[in-house]
Amino acid sequence: MDKNKNFLFHENQNGQNHQTDSQSAKLAVIAGAITTLGDVLATMASVLAIEEARQEQSENGNNGNSKNMQKQLDYLTSEMEKIKKHLNLPRR
Repeated sequence: MDKNKNFLFHENQNGQNHQTDSQSAKLAVIAGAITTLGDVLATMASVLAIEEARQEQSENGNNGNSKNMQKQLDYLTSEMEKIKKHLNLPRR
C-alpha cells in the first residue's frame, strides 16, 4: 500500500510540474506578444516624429520663402509708386 501512495504522490508531482511548465510557457508567449506590440508602437511613434519634423521643416522653409517674396513685392510696389509720382509731376 505504501508503494501505491508513493506512486500516486510522485505522479501528482509530475502533473503539477507539467502544469507549471505549461503556465510558464503561456506567460512567456504573452510577454513576447506584449513586447512585440510595444516595439511596434515605438516604431510608429518614431515614424510620426520624423514626419512631423519634416512637415515643420518644410513649413518653416515655405515661411521663409514667402516672407522673402513679400519683401520683394513690397519693394517693387514702392518703386512703382515712386515712378508713378515722378511721371505725374508737372514738367518744368
